[in-house]
Amino acid sequence: MVYQMSEFGHGCSRILLVALNVLCIVTALFIFGFAVVDTRILHQYGEEEAAGTYVGDMLIIAACTLLIIMGIFGIIAVLRNSVKLLYLYVGFHVILMVMEVMLAIYVALQRYGLEYKVTSYLREDFFRNVTGEDVGTHRQYWEFLEANYECCGLNGPDDYQIVNSPVSVACCPRAYRSRTAAVQTQLYRNCLNIKAFYTEGCEDAILYALRDSADCMIGVASMCFWFEVTGTVLSLMVAHNLKNRVQVYKKTVKY
Repeated sequence: MVYQMSEFGHGCSRILLVALNVLCIVTALFIFGFAVVDTRILHQYGEEEAAGTYVGDMLIIAACTLLIIMGIFGIIAVLRNSVKLLYLYVGFHVILMVMEVMLAIYVALQRYGLEYKVTSYLREDFFRNVTGEDVGTHRQYWEFLEANYECCGLNGPDDYQIVNSPVSVACCPRAYRSRTAAVQTQLYRNCLNIKAFYTEGCEDAILYALRDSADCMIGVASMCFWFEVTGTVLSLMVAHNLKNRVQVYKKTVKY
């Protein structure tokens, strides 16, 4: 009876460990994709403004790649019933957990510096005095931000009065998406007349996006960390059971 319960516990541990490794691989792929998207967002502000966080994202991508490899390695170790591979798997997992905690702290701290740099950059760029060919490039850049983040101006549409410029057409979503110039002009006028443009400033919208990105990434990383802790405990249980089974087998053969 005790032997049967032991076998049942061993089988459950193996199944749970394989399931957790699969879940960790899926989670790592999610974090990997999220970090890649985050690096693309950071590119909008230039490498100089987002250098610290960009490095953090690249390190997270590298850690996720290692986590995926370790998940596959753990599944192989369980399926092969190898005690040595399981102990090796546990050792690498402990190293990865320490790395993930350090990376999460690093990225979280870098975010605060990034918010200050992005705020300073946006304020300086919006009120920058542009002339010649830079006027078109400057307008296109802000139209891209306004359309992408559904915002208008730096702190709101009133900012365009400060710089003696009409409200950007990107502040009016229907007008900006129109394909013909005549329709765009009509929709733009209607938008201004009924004040149907975006009211939130791009500074707040972008900072919210950065904070939301950081919260999601740290939250998922924390969840993955606890998956790894559980997986490490299960690996030790499976390895211990396998070791006991080998000892029992040797005693049986001996006698």
